[in-house]
Amino acid sequence: MNRLLNLGLLIAFQFCYLEWPNHSMFVFEAEYDIFSKTESLFNNLMHPIILLGLITQLLLLLGFVLKYFNKKINNIAVLLLSILVLFIFLIGILDWNYKIITSTTPFLILAGIYFTKLRKIKKI
Repeated sequence: MNRLLNLGLLIAFQFCYLEWPNHSMFVFEAEYDIFSKTESLFNNLMHPIILLGLITQLLLLLGFVLKYFNKKINNIAVLLLSILVLFIFLIGILDWNYKIITSTTPFLILAGIYFTKLRKIKKI
């Protein structure tokens, strides 16, 4: 179940919607844009938000692929990615942008399920 949640979180994060003046894109489009511009790839990857998102996505992918993956590292990855998505969600609320709010909601619901399941496991 935890592996499926990792996959769900990874997919839901890819469909978070970003919008700023004169531009809008989903996270997967932004990642494609970052990796397709090879001349400025290093500078793009050094941005803390991009680096955080990329590392946590790789950790979630490892948590999905590997049968035995460190649960603490997985929990930290979900927590850090949740903070990033909450930041995007907050921007959507402050701007009353329904596209951002609705695109981040599936990730936040899955993260809530993940942490609720984690909490139940620790109580048992």
